[in-house]
Amino acid sequence: MKRNSIALLCMAITAVPAFAEDGIKSSVELGMVMTSGNSETQSTNAKASVEMTKAKWRSAASLEALNVTGDVNGETKRLSEKYQGAGKVSYLFSEHAYSFLAADGIHDPFSGYSYQVSSALGAGYRVINQKAMVFDVEGGPGFRQSKVRGSDETLDEGMFRIGAKFTYNISETSAFSEEFTADIGEESTISKSVTALTAQVAGNLAMKASLTIKNNDKPAPGADETDSELGVNLVYSF
Repeated sequence: MKRNSIALLCMAITAVPAFAEDGIKSSVELGMVMTSGNSETQSTNAKASVEMTKAKWRSAASLEALNVTGDVNGETKRLSEKYQGAGKVSYLFSEHAYSFLAADGIHDPFSGYSYQVSSALGAGYRVINQKAMVFDVEGGPGFRQSKVRGSDETLDEGMFRIGAKFTYNISETSAFSEEFTADIGEESTISKSVTALTAQVAGNLAMKASLTIKNNDKPAPGADETDSELGVNLVYSF
């Protein structure tokens, strides 16, 4: 089930931008991450993302990996690992109103779950639509599947997703963004906040500082409710 779910998610992410031919914005990131909560380490992570627009369609996809090893009592061991993927397709009814289909998954055994996969279908509204500032709010029903680490137990539950995203171009060379999502499920509520500040270094190269906070009000046994990641990445956009 785990492999099938992850495979389906990857197929969906790959298919998301297939129809778009122009209006493409892509980036790759590499940098340092300091984590606290279920794992306290210093490590590196990598991320790739793409956003596309064509006519009434808007799509986005991202892949992210965090893998840490360290010396423990003279032996090299894996201290933390996390792999995430997300895809989203939106259909624009007007300048402000849209519908969306989103799917995301994470493999993070150090959180108490071997994997979690979720999807949601809903509607959104672009409250602010300016060249320098954009603010979206959205919500809709969905489904989440979680595999408890170290057992055969799989938790399936319905949920309702709410989200908001704010971006502000401070200047031609710097930008601020805040993205928040909350999956309100029958068994638990998982929320995630990502705050980022990006400044251009030279050409297509920029420096990005970000703070990610994830909370699960009913975590797996032995896991903390809240994880935080503070990262400083180099970003190359093309």
